Amino acid sequence: MLELIDNSQLNTAELSEQCLALTYILSVVEHSALKETITFILLEKQSALRFLLCTGTEHE
Repeated sequence: MLELIDNSQLNTAELSEQCLALTYILSVVEHSALKETITFILLEKQSALRFLLCTGTEHE
């Protein structure tokens, strides 16, 4: 079976790039339900990034 989902841990650079991309998307999306979903995803990514930065643990 094809491995469509990569479950490996993200590093700080990857998480910060994803946060920037999600922030950009929020600035251009007008659909309120989509904005709410993207905001939730962004908050989860920011939380994971903060955890990596505070603990100093990074999986490459």
